[in-house]
Amino acid sequence: MSKLDEPFERADLVNKPGILGARWWHEGLAEAPKDVSRRRAIAIALGAAGVAGLGVMFAAAADGCSGDDHEVQRKRALDLQRDFGWSFGAAAESVTFNGESTAPFDRAALARMASDLRPGDEALRVYYAPALFEAPSAQPRLVAEEDRTPITPLRDVLRPIFTPAMDRAYRSGKALASLFLGAAADSVRRDILVVVDLDGPEAVAFAAGAAAAFDPVFVFDNWPHPRGVVKSHLTLAAAAYYQPLFARPSERRRAPMIVLDRQRLSDYTDDATQFDNRYVAKMPSAAALSELGVRHVLYVAPTASDTLESADLNEDFVSYQGRMIDVKMLAATVFAPDLAIPKPAGDTGDWPAHYYGGAAASHGWFWVDYPWEPPPPPRPPPVEPAVQRPGKRYVPALRATPFSSATLGAPRPMPPGFGTVPVLVALGTGVVLGAALGRSGSWNRASGGYGG
Repeated sequence: MSKLDEPFERADLVNKPGILGARWWHEGLAEAPKDVSRRRAIAIALGAAGVAGLGVMFAAAADGCSGDDHEVQRKRALDLQRDFGWSFGAAAESVTFNGESTAPFDRAALARMASDLRPGDEALRVYYAPALFEAPSAQPRLVAEEDRTPITPLRDVLRPIFTPAMDRAYRSGKALASLFLGAAADSVRRDILVVVDLDGPEAVAFAAGAAAAFDPVFVFDNWPHPRGVVKSHLTLAAAAYYQPLFARPSERRRAPMIVLDRQRLSDYTDDATQFDNRYVAKMPSAAALSELGVRHVLYVAPTASDTLESADLNEDFVSYQGRMIDVKMLAATVFAPDLAIPKPAGDTGDWPAHYYGGAAASHGWFWVDYPWEPPPPPRPPPVEPAVQRPGKRYVPALRATPFSSATLGAPRPMPPGFGTVPVLVALGTGVVLGAALGRSGSWNRASGGYGG
């Protein structure tokens, strides 16, 4: 006979602060008849508390359950973190920040991050995925029964970062913006969508540099985790660094810019050491882009050797092309400093400026490579860049990926287990008992036998 079917007897009363539901749990059990089974007593307690409909709850009476009373299930990582805290299953661990900034930092501003970094154009906000920016201020809704280690709030852990790679990306974004601003500094063409697909911190920095001409739409749909496959705490730290810039209202109507973290599809190999916080990019449909008046898409990849779009973007780009929206690729590294220009006296940090092709003389050649009704050519004419630029010849082509659907435009399938983590679930109640994510420490259920 399972222990859940044995007669229930209350051995002790637990009523401690920080153990969620301890009071209602034991009050509910106290009302159960003495000869009722453990399984039935749990159901009575849940019913007395009015929470029988909750899909996720940690049961204080789970202690002593046998291996037959629970099973391992996979649940969406972000849902678990929202319920039990950003470091679910690894509360005693934290994250590290390389390139920590020494600039003044207003920690209270983190509470405004999701609003400060949302698109200025209301028509673009439907495509905004602010999950990452909501993480610092989020509070756990539930408390784990099997691991009651207090979770340090993410806002107390977060540190802004600024790295040389971010600096280069910022200057590259600023160079791209200068091409679109041109002489008409009070207006920007809005028929071009830029999709920035760089590693998270550099993607944020590129968007910050380009913000004069482009309205960033961040699509960061996960939370950081101490063992996260996606190191999104670094993306969040970069966003904290640039938050004051993004918070400034723009009086100019700007072109749309989708901003992605290229690490969102990072390789995942082992539940024992990794937390699968991966996710896919959620892009506007081809029809939606047409309604916005977009006729051209410029996809910014890291280097010239990146000749294909990320796997989760393939069908989106093919559908854009099918809607007569021209899609081209641009390597972020095609923007480089012109070191022939001397550093001016009293430089305020703007030197060295970056240019298309790495030279001021070649900057205007962008409009030769991407002839999307360019502005009047400058005089003298630009010089062709000496660097390789294969992106100008890019045309999206349908290919098999882990996210390919049976029919173009159909709902996108997910690889098995993608973006999920294993948890222990009580068979009798459906209650989540704890993390079953590894082979040691707080990631292993000591009594359940799921460690390797």
